[in-house]
Amino acid sequence: MFKEANSYYTLNMEPIDRFRKAVTIKTDWPKDAQPGDVAAEAPLLAFQNFLADSYPAFHRVAERRVLSPYALVYRWPGGGDSLEKPILLLAHYDVVPVEAEKWTIDPFGAETKEGFIYGRGTLDMKGILIGIMEAAEALCARGFKPRRDIWFAFGGDEERTGILGALQTAKWFANKGICFAMVLDEGSPVAEGMIPGIDRPLALFSIEEKGFLSLDLTVQQKPGHASRPPETQAVATLAQALTRISQRPFPFRLTPTVESFFRGLSGLGSGPRAWAMAHARLLGGLFFKAAAAGSSDISALFRTTVAMTQLEGSVADNVMPSAVRAVLNLRLLPPWTIETAMARIREIVGDKAVAVTVHGFGSGPVPANPEHAKMGGPGWQEMIGALTAVYPGVPAFPFLMLATTDSRHYRDLAEGIFRFSPHLLNPRELALVHGHDERISVDNFVTGIRFYRALFEEM
Repeated sequence: MFKEANSYYTLNMEPIDRFRKAVTIKTDWPKDAQPGDVAAEAPLLAFQNFLADSYPAFHRVAERRVLSPYALVYRWPGGGDSLEKPILLLAHYDVVPVEAEKWTIDPFGAETKEGFIYGRGTLDMKGILIGIMEAAEALCARGFKPRRDIWFAFGGDEERTGILGALQTAKWFANKGICFAMVLDEGSPVAEGMIPGIDRPLALFSIEEKGFLSLDLTVQQKPGHASRPPETQAVATLAQALTRISQRPFPFRLTPTVESFFRGLSGLGSGPRAWAMAHARLLGGLFFKAAAAGSSDISALFRTTVAMTQLEGSVADNVMPSAVRAVLNLRLLPPWTIETAMARIREIVGDKAVAVTVHGFGSGPVPANPEHAKMGGPGWQEMIGALTAVYPGVPAFPFLMLATTDSRHYRDLAEGIFRFSPHLLNPRELALVHGHDERISVDNFVTGIRFYRALFEEM
């Protein structure tokens, strides 16, 4: 449907070759490495240098600042009104680790076959980062200057919360008094076959983001030999707490963003289903029950979710552990905050023997610009213009980002934030993010370049 316009880039292999080279740079984070580890940070610096070497036209006009191995900033000066607020594009060059033995090809080999490029980070998210750079390079090579300043902030630790990259870069912008009309980060795709009952592609502009919170549930006990277990064991106490949590999910709630999404979907259909989507708030519990039935993806739009992700006990099979621990990962839907969600979990557990504490870095929900939920506001028309250039006829809807992105660190610096990936993905392809044999089609990679080029021209 959208492949015909990509013939130039498909025939011109230089962008694809540069992308493949980017994938071969092992920017995963070695287990147990710490910030300041020269060997661990070397690939991050190598990637930064790769960009400088690979995009000469862009680097002749852009200002480049390396804040750290985890933070790279560019300013592409605009030629218009200096009072017009700039825009900011975010991306990250770190990738999650791999279980290489479970891949059918080299995870960092950037192998191409049957129209796909394989490798860790192809989808998340070197394909987007390189797409941004290819678009900027092509425009700079022909002397194009954007109307306003366009900033790029690339991070090297997004997969580890972004506190060394995006958080520090956001502070750098704040200290300079730089704010943005809009921020664009990775996010929801042009979805194909992901929404039950909808058989056409939909561009999902995630304008709101759930919060992130991990909790440790820990039960202590006296260690000893497994031949003499206590009457009440820590594992049993912890298991009972987890069972109580699983039996009491957080309540459903309809946010304005999600309500707008379903109202928009109603215009694509007819009959009782379309009427129900247009009147979700009126139907209340009946709508939640029907819409979420059998779909964890849809259910996650309506509530704070709790995922039980890690369990830890004894160091040996014949030793009573001194403590057992479970990790819960919560994705917070407003109005839940870190404090209120933790209080609810403690109330559900209802056992002082189970300690509930914060695990790692948490962040609250990032609200939408209210105008974005109405399909307007800062950046909306420019995003629509770029979308139409590469996906003519595909409708765009406001959406809720279920995962977390680096953009959360910029919430106080932007009038509005979009989280959108300009790739046409079905559920099977989307499942490859962080998975084995991660891959992106050549057509999707090329479409991304065209999207960002169109966006820059809109700006």
